[in-house]
Amino acid sequence: MKMKPEFSAIGLMISILILLPSMVFFTLFPPKGGLGAEPSVHAVFIYLERIGQMAILLVLIFFTKQHFSGRPFNVWAVLMAACLLLYYIIWVRYIAGGQHAADLTRPFLFIPIPLAVFPVCALLCAAAWGHSLPLALVAAAFAVGHLTVSWASAAGG
Repeated sequence: MKMKPEFSAIGLMISILILLPSMVFFTLFPPKGGLGAEPSVHAVFIYLERIGQMAILLVLIFFTKQHFSGRPFNVWAVLMAACLLLYYIIWVRYIAGGQHAADLTRPFLFIPIPLAVFPVCALLCAAAWGHSLPLALVAAAFAVGHLTVSWASAAGG
């Protein structure tokens, strides 16, 4: 199957729902006292994270229309929405708790680095919902980089 670029409103919406909190909250509510030292991880993980971010945006916005068009809400869509809801709850916890950098990586229930885990899970659920192999592949690459970098940040470098 050839993939031809075609704008996906649902893909754009998913992108905004996942990325907007980070951009808005870090801009409006930066951590008091700063973030601390950059995590010490191999450059490959940083590249995977950054390239994965860009690739996710491109795939969601331009290569998922055929995957999401007419797709009914199913268990994967519900799980994606649940991950997004939990993601937003963690952001509220961070802001309500005084915007401390430690709250960005503090576990939620039994889940470590929840601000990294929940968006990754939401992306993987979106890929499953849309039966989108391209989205699954770029989300998996992003996950490896993002989770590794976030884990290193949580561990203090």
